[in-house]
Amino acid sequence: MKNYDVLIIGGGPSGSIAAIKLLKAGFNVIILEKLEFPRFVIGESLLPKCNQILDEIGIINDIEKQGFMLKPGAIFINEEKEEEIIDFRNNLGQKWGTSFQVKREEFDNVLLETAKKYGADVIHKIEVVDYNNEENEIIAEDENGNKIVYKTRFVLDASGYGRVLPKLLDLDIPSDLKLRNAILTRMTGETRRDKDKEGFIDIVIHDDNKAWFWGIPFSDGVTSIGIVCEESYFLDTNLSKEEFLLKQINEHKYLKEKYKNAKQVAPVRIINGYSAAIKKMYGKGYALSGNATEFLDPVFSSGVTLALESSSKVASLIIKELNGEEVNWKKDYEDYMMIGINVFREFVYAWYEGKLRKIFYAPNKSKQIEKSIASILSGYVWDESNYFVKNTKQKIDALVSLIDSEVNAK
Repeated sequence: MKNYDVLIIGGGPSGSIAAIKLLKAGFNVIILEKLEFPRFVIGESLLPKCNQILDEIGIINDIEKQGFMLKPGAIFINEEKEEEIIDFRNNLGQKWGTSFQVKREEFDNVLLETAKKYGADVIHKIEVVDYNNEENEIIAEDENGNKIVYKTRFVLDASGYGRVLPKLLDLDIPSDLKLRNAILTRMTGETRRDKDKEGFIDIVIHDDNKAWFWGIPFSDGVTSIGIVCEESYFLDTNLSKEEFLLKQINEHKYLKEKYKNAKQVAPVRIINGYSAAIKKMYGKGYALSGNATEFLDPVFSSGVTLALESSSKVASLIIKELNGEEVNWKKDYEDYMMIGINVFREFVYAWYEGKLRKIFYAPNKSKQIEKSIASILSGYVWDESNYFVKNTKQKIDALVSLIDSEVNAK
């Protein structure tokens, strides 16, 4: 049996960030990772809030020197090629107004190697198969079928889509978001924007809001492109995922022109029903962070932001608990995280209901509303000075009603 202060399940951004923070506080940490790194994963577009967290932990320089594409914002494009630019630098005064477009296999590997540099033990190709919560023992199985027992003072599940403890402890609940598919690939050779706009993510509205595309440019000339839609929208075509993706690209005026000379450089992948929810984020001797808790939707690139924020927050609370201090996990972790998650959730609802489209393309938005939107989409969803952070749904609905009344008055 091997003993550690903290055992972390999963070597993605959430696990690595928590490990670095715990190691800096003097605790010994082991990370158990099912896959070998580097490995492919989606979620390639970061938000400025991520930079803030990386800066606070003291590793932003490790990321900046990788040469990732600078991301200053998002450009929303409709079927008529009309563009609405959300520049993250036009925020409510937050320090970080840019982030990065990253190949996650590279970004995640940098974070995990940084955790190793600070002293984390990392084991790859090992799968957690059981958890004795009473004794706080993790049972894992390596690639040769050998079972190993780890005794730990605290378990952090940062397993992402693997959702290890939610499955073992029956914590999963259905998401209230509709199940959607993401069909994606990588291409090179498409027409890129001028340098001052090259790093913006494209979010492309398609077929009267029935689907949308992302376009994420990387610094090596490769671009990640994917379509998100309800499953029936894809299945009703009776096309393969490869045929479907190409057909939808060629049916959109903007995308057809942009990608007319592009070549596919990666297989087409499909991710089904990605939204997930959870009964609770913590328990006796354990907690969940990142996508092991909730995953909403890729439209606003919130996944890595919530992963980093939750792992930084949870690491601080684990440090307090292991140092013998009392921790109010409900108030200081779950309730806190749900503030940001619920803001993003209401923006996701409003996106698919077409409300945000009205707001984004409204001709006479106030400067304050523009800054508030830029701040939300930058990931600053806990900033209560922002108009949209409290009573998010009511604020969005009120703004849409005002826009509708102005249109009807003309």
